[in-house]
Amino acid sequence: MTLLDTVLILPFTAGLLFILTVFALKYYQWFRALTPKNKLRMWKSLSLRSLLVSILEIFRECLLHLRIYRQKRRLWYMHMSLAFGWFLLIVIGHAESVFSTGHIISAPWKSVFFNYFSRGQEATGWQQQFFNHLMDLLLLFILSGLFLAVYKRINSRLLGLKRRPLHNSPDRIAMTFLWLIFPARFIAEALNHSFYEGGGFMTGFFGNLMHLPGNMHFLSDTVWILYSVSLGGFFFVLPWSRYMHILTEIPHILLKNAHIQAYQDEGCTEFHIHACSSCGICLNSCQMTNITAYKGQSYYFIRNMRNISGVCDRAIMNCMMCGRCLSDCPVQVDTLSIRLNERIRRNNDLSFDYAYLEQTEQKISPARIAFFGGCMTQLSPAIIASMKKIFSFYNEDYVLVDETEAICCGRPLYLSGQKQAYFDMIRHTRERILSCKPELIVTSCPICLTTFRNNYFFPVPVMHHSQYLVSMMQKGIFPAARSNVKTIYHDPCELGRYLGIYDEPRQVLINTVDLQNPDFRQNDGLCCGGSIADSEMDFRDKQEIACNALKQMIKPGTQLLATSCPLCKITFKTASIIPVKDIAEIYAGALPTRLTIEEFAESEQMMQD
Repeated sequence: MTLLDTVLILPFTAGLLFILTVFALKYYQWFRALTPKNKLRMWKSLSLRSLLVSILEIFRECLLHLRIYRQKRRLWYMHMSLAFGWFLLIVIGHAESVFSTGHIISAPWKSVFFNYFSRGQEATGWQQQFFNHLMDLLLLFILSGLFLAVYKRINSRLLGLKRRPLHNSPDRIAMTFLWLIFPARFIAEALNHSFYEGGGFMTGFFGNLMHLPGNMHFLSDTVWILYSVSLGGFFFVLPWSRYMHILTEIPHILLKNAHIQAYQDEGCTEFHIHACSSCGICLNSCQMTNITAYKGQSYYFIRNMRNISGVCDRAIMNCMMCGRCLSDCPVQVDTLSIRLNERIRRNNDLSFDYAYLEQTEQKISPARIAFFGGCMTQLSPAIIASMKKIFSFYNEDYVLVDETEAICCGRPLYLSGQKQAYFDMIRHTRERILSCKPELIVTSCPICLTTFRNNYFFPVPVMHHSQYLVSMMQKGIFPAARSNVKTIYHDPCELGRYLGIYDEPRQVLINTVDLQNPDFRQNDGLCCGGSIADSEMDFRDKQEIACNALKQMIKPGTQLLATSCPLCKITFKTASIIPVKDIAEIYAGALPTRLTIEEFAESEQMMQD
């Protein structure tokens, strides 16, 4: 090996050894940081069947990026051509080296710089020509994706992104090295073939086109060194950039398929934040993107989590936690759990005393159905009045748990990171609800329902009031008349994305009004903007989000906006030019009037008179 050969392979080899060492050390630390329970889950998941499922997903998502394909076709081609193209370039390049040298195992630089070491050797046989043309085809494939990546920096809307993601300095440096790698390889191989002939359909053509004199062959050496420096530079910067995702997605998928969550697990959180590719799709999904004063979106939150400086308190609390980013993330990074971890880290030590609840609580009469309105339903009395009418119509034995005094389910405390206070609130509220010995718990608030199902562990069924209404309809008891009011239904975040309840509210509305959107796209509902999770956004900006959501939902001729969340109703009511009602109000309004015995006797007497 000559001095020039050593100079050529040194940047690449040093960078490769560095990145392999860094990956090994980081992964070892992160795996050690997993909770004991999650470590056990990880080992139990390493069965042959689970590994095959994970390997298939790794190929499907790390190389082919099929989740991006289902959302943005042009953006998918850009990512897929760079990832899958580079993978094939490495694999086919190694196969070419094996075919030419006969050695299956060789130094990594032998295949990476194969055309440098083999220049001047005449290509013999159709096999070598096949490799030349195939490698050129793969290089063209990658360069086409690179062209789209460069153009995305100028006009991201062409690739389906409303706003171009803003990268930090390590990301930009790594991106510059990455963008140099493949043009440098193309130019180096073209110059190779200009001096030594041969080549494939692309590099051979451009090499013959340049036809440089032999005394300028140093240009080829220079560009080959540039190619090596680009690779080495990319490897050295990679651990501090978004490109850490290239390999981190692999253990991330293994952890995800083992049902290991980032919530309250430092090790899993590290895998999640470094598996994020910063593709910008979550920016496209986030309704806060149009409000330029805030940088609390998941894209910037995760990016800053990777930085040594960390995330400021305002950015941590500046998120509606609606889950749109999580639903659309092609890597399935659990942004909500990671943000909750940070909120708990900062706010869990806040001291609150809820002992006064035990002194103020009033006794509740036993009943078959316990109806829990929650804080937000208390701010919308029409929902409570409607549920009373519905229960009375069906002759239900019910009690309104929070009729005389407001009781919180505790979710605002949970979303703010006050974990200990949250569990204190759960204990008090749970005891109060169960004190009426219910057989069924019904709530009109999806926020409360999420909390009940996740942390209350009630011994009786808990359902949303839309599910209760559908259960009554399934017994053959329908409202008297169907209205012709053209209505649009809004899917609340907690009810739809969190709980997967989409059909029941629509079944209620189909039988009561003229529903304009009976179909739905799962996880595609818009947030009302009034989220209790965001303590940083002011009222004006929340109103702007609500107005933007209304513009996307309301169709020509729409007369009514229906929702099944009291918070959404309150928020939209202050921003909408059309009436906003909860499904309970619509259903109650469609019921026939059922008179009591006294009222019936009085009406009979009036008819006789």
